[in-house]
Amino acid sequence: MNGPPEGESGRQALVARARELRAARDHPPAEYPVLLDAALAELDHAIEALRRSENPQGTPRRPGAKAAPHPFKAIFDQLPWPVVLTDRQTVVRRLNRAAAELAGLHPGYAVGRPLAALLRPADRAALRAHAAAVAAGEGGRSLPVRLPGLPDGPLYATLTGIDTPEGRGRDVLLVLAPAPAPRTAARTGDRAGPSSAVRQAELTGLLDRTARALLEREPSAAALGAVAGLLRDGLADWALLDLGPPDAPVRLAVHGPPVPDDEGLEKAFLRQDPRACPVAVEVMASGEAVVEQPTDDLDRLGADESGAPLMVRADVTALLSVALTASGGTTVLGALTLLRGGAGPPFSLLEAGAAEIAAGHMAVVARRGGAGGPDVR
Repeated sequence: MNGPPEGESGRQALVARARELRAARDHPPAEYPVLLDAALAELDHAIEALRRSENPQGTPRRPGAKAAPHPFKAIFDQLPWPVVLTDRQTVVRRLNRAAAELAGLHPGYAVGRPLAALLRPADRAALRAHAAAVAAGEGGRSLPVRLPGLPDGPLYATLTGIDTPEGRGRDVLLVLAPAPAPRTAARTGDRAGPSSAVRQAELTGLLDRTARALLEREPSAAALGAVAGLLRDGLADWALLDLGPPDAPVRLAVHGPPVPDDEGLEKAFLRQDPRACPVAVEVMASGEAVVEQPTDDLDRLGADESGAPLMVRADVTALLSVALTASGGTTVLGALTLLRGGAGPPFSLLEAGAAEIAAGHMAVVARRGGAGGPDVR
């Protein structure tokens, strides 16, 4: 096989990875060494691409290493370590049972999806950059990666180029090594948190507190903002409240962590026009709730004033957005968006239902206060 395919698709992929790296500058300085390594790998990749474009005939050829096709699958599946086979864009081609259990994923769900999209946003750019470099023949490397729901510390991913039996060229074999302390493979059930009965009781208590906060105050922006803060405390790391008609909503309130890693992020959310937040626009247009696990779409929350995706700045790993609807669900008065980051698990159906109930109560108050009028703005 020749070197990695270039052309328009290769350039677009490089541009996309560079955009992720630029956005990751807003993460804590402790993460800079990994991001610097990724940036250097991308720079080497770009230099090699330029060299090929100037001298296509001089590109060295790698000897085509053919592997026996029959033992490959059996050996791969029986490896005792978590192992994932991806392409240069980290799209999963195959993962063994140990990897599926560690990530809490069904193999049928993971195959065909980018592995980077399953990581916390700060780690996605680094993994993409290193995978592209390994697939380009630039040597193996290791880096820490973090999966949502595994709060005990990073895993260590070791990436190696491999010529697959199917003759696709060079893929990336990725081995996930736990941190030095023993780690139990996390399954979906292990990450679910409290039992359904316990969580239901907690959510009932949360809805009682939100209802009291609305009943004890006059219909106003302050009352709605206070309820958004209670929902943040009980459900998420961030709560964004947008109010007004879908064609001219206003960002009414933003509640973030008490001690945020990114001190400027709350202001960035407050300054954002809700019409530039795709998930809020979608919810206000349809009136339907949106519940998402880690997504590869970094633009779901829009960007800050410098163009950095807010999904990356907030390290979002789970998203829930519900409409504030009145008149039997036919009139949309706004949207409530809840975000979890870091090691937070996905939102459950119970939690989504509770958020929708609270949003319905908020819609009643917003309507009484005259949605779009001075009291709610």
